Amino acid sequence: MKVLLTGDRGRLGPAARDSLAGAGHEVSGFDVDRGDILDAAAVRAALRGMDAVVHLAGLADDRAGAPEDVLTVNLLGTWNVLAGAQAEGVGRVVYASSGKALGMLEREPDYLPVDDAHRGMPARPYGLSKWLAEEMCEVFTASTGIATICLRPVLVLDAEGYERFAGVTELPLPETAAAWHLGVFVDVEDVAAAIVASVECPEPGHARLLLCADDIASDRPSAELAAEHLPTVPWRDGEQVAGRAALIDCSAAKELLGWKPKHGWLDRPGVRQHIA
Repeated sequence: MKVLLTGDRGRLGPAARDSLAGAGHEVSGFDVDRGDILDAAAVRAALRGMDAVVHLAGLADDRAGAPEDVLTVNLLGTWNVLAGAQAEGVGRVVYASSGKALGMLEREPDYLPVDDAHRGMPARPYGLSKWLAEEMCEVFTASTGIATICLRPVLVLDAEGYERFAGVTELPLPETAAAWHLGVFVDVEDVAAAIVASVECPEPGHARLLLCADDIASDRPSAELAAEHLPTVPWRDGEQVAGRAALIDCSAAKELLGWKPKHGWLDRPGVRQHIA
């Protein structure tokens, strides 16, 4: 397939490009030095002749710009991709959303483990832009029939990210329970694998899919940490997770995409080699 990769020179871009190319896809890049995601005509021109688009371009968090800039770039940029895909007959849009679309790091979750059915409604600009873009994708699929898959990775760790946490037994904990990130993370290579699976999976319609490692970023049991930091949050179906199992439920991604994360916290560089 011919795939346009927006934001191909960003943090996720190189891994996504390598994985797509390795799977036999022909990848074209669109980034700040070769086009403006806010330029609708340029986006449409880049989409011409493509079978799918993987949309990574945008401002990466609340610190990346003023609130109005985060919302403008992330929402208008996504609109330009969707409108361009429709105009050029592109059959699939894979959108890089975020776990923050569910309000993670803003408030305590409604239940554990968090799944894709959890309510959204984040208040901070970055999470809000992701949640609203997901809503936009759903409406777009309903009105055009073009498939949209919104991937929701949690904290993405690459080599630099792992190095930042080298020698620690768990990710640094915040001062307030509401801002505890549930000890969750996902390896950049696993995100790239999910992108490839999203491009290739048959008839997805519209989907929103959390991506997370199978374990937490701690040597302690998950239920113990949850009791310590989120003592009033109930367990979904009344059952605690066992051992160091993740407090994010990625069943939807596993079922739709056939995706399974290969990298765990104990396999990170400096502890043991990544799982082959």
